[in-house]
Amino acid sequence: MTPAPLAVTIQLVDILARENAALDAMDLSGAIALLPAKRSALEILRTTDTAGLPADQRPAMEAALGRLRRLVGENRRLLERALHAQSRVIAIVASALPQREAQTRYPRAHQRSAATRPTAWSLVARA
Repeated sequence: MTPAPLAVTIQLVDILARENAALDAMDLSGAIALLPAKRSALEILRTTDTAGLPADQRPAMEAALGRLRRLVGENRRLLERALHAQSRVIAIVASALPQREAQTRYPRAHQRSAATRPTAWSLVARA
């Protein structure tokens, strides 16, 4: 038996509201923990037949979908903020690391020691 579309939509609204609260608090691990439940609810909603929604449930479904749209917009903004903050943290950590010169395959000419310089050869053929 497939779940009722309204119940699944309300479940998704609840999950997204909890994820947004976690993102707003910058609790990234808490937001990530909700990902399996969100994916599951989205998959159920995707496969649920919404065509046969009873007339008495339509106003509640429209309200739930309106709230879902608002939460999705807020979720996008909060995810962008979290990604921006995370990239700033990575940049700070990366800038604190000691810088090393890039390793090249061959040393530059001025870095070669006398032992590594090629020897000049000359052949003279006398007849």
